[in-house]
Amino acid sequence: MSLNLINKTSGKSYYKVPRINTLKEMLEFCQERYSEEIAFKYRNKPRSEVICKTYTEFANDTRALGSALHDLGLKGCHIAIIGENRYEWVVSYLATVNGIGVAVPLDKMLPENEIITMLDRGDVDVLIYSSSFQQIVEHITQGNTNLKAVICMNPEKDEDIERDGFYSFHDLLSHGYELLDSGYKKYIDTVIDSNILSVLIFTSGTSASSKAVMLSHKNICTDIMGLGGVVSFKPGDSVVSILPLSHTFENTTGLLFPLFLGITICISDGLKYFPQNLTEYKPKCLIGVPLIFDKFKERIWAEVKKKGMEKKVRIIMSLANLLSHFGINLKRKLFKQLLEPFGGDLCAIVTGGAPMEVDTIRFYEGIGIRVYQGYGLTETSPVVAGGNDFVRKTGTCGNPLPGVTVAVDNPDFKGVGEIVVKGDSVMLGYWKNQEATDEAIVDGWFHTGDLGRIDRKGLIKVTGRAKSMIVLNNGKKVFPEELENYINKIPYVKESLVWGEAVNNGNVDICAKIILDKENITEAIKCPEDESAIKRLLDKAIKDVNKLMPVYKTIRYYVYSYEELIKTTSMKIKRYVETAEIRSLFGKLATSIKKTTGRNIDRLKEMLAKRAETF
Repeated sequence: MSLNLINKTSGKSYYKVPRINTLKEMLEFCQERYSEEIAFKYRNKPRSEVICKTYTEFANDTRALGSALHDLGLKGCHIAIIGENRYEWVVSYLATVNGIGVAVPLDKMLPENEIITMLDRGDVDVLIYSSSFQQIVEHITQGNTNLKAVICMNPEKDEDIERDGFYSFHDLLSHGYELLDSGYKKYIDTVIDSNILSVLIFTSGTSASSKAVMLSHKNICTDIMGLGGVVSFKPGDSVVSILPLSHTFENTTGLLFPLFLGITICISDGLKYFPQNLTEYKPKCLIGVPLIFDKFKERIWAEVKKKGMEKKVRIIMSLANLLSHFGINLKRKLFKQLLEPFGGDLCAIVTGGAPMEVDTIRFYEGIGIRVYQGYGLTETSPVVAGGNDFVRKTGTCGNPLPGVTVAVDNPDFKGVGEIVVKGDSVMLGYWKNQEATDEAIVDGWFHTGDLGRIDRKGLIKVTGRAKSMIVLNNGKKVFPEELENYINKIPYVKESLVWGEAVNNGNVDICAKIILDKENITEAIKCPEDESAIKRLLDKAIKDVNKLMPVYKTIRYYVYSYEELIKTTSMKIKRYVETAEIRSLFGKLATSIKKTTGRNIDRLKEMLAKRAETF
């Protein structure tokens, strides 16, 4: 594969950053610099007492668990970790990578059959799990003879671990402290090779289609230091951890990077308790996918509208933005009440996984919260680029991080091509898949599969995924994300999915599945079940969207639904699962998107279910 690169750009550092070669060095650095600062705040169960751990206590817990695992003879093992975000998860992860073997974080949303497959694919020897997986783990161990040890982070009953090969996390922790007190040093004296496999992370997708990304200490530490070169927080500032720690975005930006800066990580009790956690922990920074921040914005605007203050707030926001151009920043004082749902101290949000709507960015910036839109992939440890303390431009993913070089490969006449990345944060490769590795990394450049362009200031704009791009019969290319952004701006629309469908003699037409907000749509029509009224409403809305597009991007057919789109746990739409389900439904009903355009697809599913009952 030959490269045709343009607009090559590298990141620069704005802050002096301590050098770390391994996560073990980082932990030692954190203990020395932030020893008595609070590293973690968490609860064992919702509504229970908050537990605090200092950086020294955390470092000692990690060494104690590592010593116990070493004493069990688990050196060199692949250790899978599955469960909700909790302190024991973090200790298990760092104890593994800092002297035992390879950590294999698993998505807590995986069904049992996929957990089994990934344990096999990842050559897993040890499984560390939370008690919510007790039954699944018991079933897995009946048929898995490869597991040398199974460790429960929080056993609810003694009998849960009273069987061969099962252990309690806290029993091992106590044993580890006894070993350290007796002078056991085999674990803490381990020398880490920063260049070899340390973490194995499966990408989103089914167990059959997902790839296992191999990351080293060098990969991850490069990304941590890169982030430290462009974003600064003070030791003692706090962040609330809500995204799954098994995902590399949360793992690096929501866990390891905050630890590097001496930030207090407050582990959320779960989505249900997230608003309460914000008001009690009062974070300075939040890390999340755009959907989380969209929900908060909608809730705040709903309250503003309810009080009849929308026009007034918008006017004040415009004036505050104008004053900020003259160095007068009154936003946080003027919008103190709007900041209260976040705890009152929130200064910055870091978002990734998907582009944030421009309106959402402007809302948060307008009330005094900095928005850092990031871009990255599991294969790049993960952050490639992002807005920083000095450069943030709405609608872009900012500049590359220090140590990262980005370019556009094989561009079209508009300068749009595949985004490629080079640097020490690029993965070692795909586990047991040399063919995929060779395809992804060419001459040191990692091919992201994302399309975009880079402007003269080195700011990156992602326009879409190469795999989701719709290629029409005339060769024209359409990015679904562009059309989805317009559809999603319709007031009563929650989200949407756009895809290409071969419908007329093989011609590819653009189609959409529109997810409606049942509450908001009642502002436009009397009854949310009135299909005729909804069709008239959506016909006009789609017509208005089409007016904004060149003719070849016209949305021809659509269906609507009230059920949310299928997503990964990082809130990305599973496009191929969705479109496969739609095609399967139409096939079973002997119909097509053309014949059912404007219909409620939920009703079509009900129709199919009734047919099945009849037979």
